[in-house]
Amino acid sequence: MSSDALAISKNTKGYHCRRPRYSPYYQCIEDNYETFERSYDAKYQEKFGYFRPVISKVIYQYLDCGILHNGFARFKCHDCKHEYLLAFSCKRRHFCSSCHAKRVVQFGEFACLNVLKNVPHRHFVFSIPKIVRIYFLFDRNLLKELAGIAWEVPGLVL
Repeated sequence: MSSDALAISKNTKGYHCRRPRYSPYYQCIEDNYETFERSYDAKYQEKFGYFRPVISKVIYQYLDCGILHNGFARFKCHDCKHEYLLAFSCKRRHFCSSCHAKRVVQFGEFACLNVLKNVPHRHFVFSIPKIVRIYFLFDRNLLKELAGIAWEVPGLVL
């Protein structure tokens, strides 16, 4: 019996915890990431820039996401005594599909309530011209500055 199954008590029969270890995406990352990291400089650095340390941090947080063995919170209904365990998440957007889905919903609600005009449809696109993309490739901090500049542009009505 796995450690995930042992952690679930007899009162949690109806709850089925997410099992990220069994997804093809998880298995691909787990099986190939270290090889990718070792060969990055030789194969990809020239085209995609240096290997940023945050990449390893995100990968390893993703590999720990949703696994009861790495920590969890216990939820219990005081009325019916039903309880279940909720594994801690990595909170990584754009990489972890489970955490990203939650963040997309939260951002959509925030944008609709606080940022965008109240219209039945909307479409905003911010793009970076190809000629200047190379600067952002090697200095990712410029993206933060670019977002701030876009926000402050006079006449841009959000």
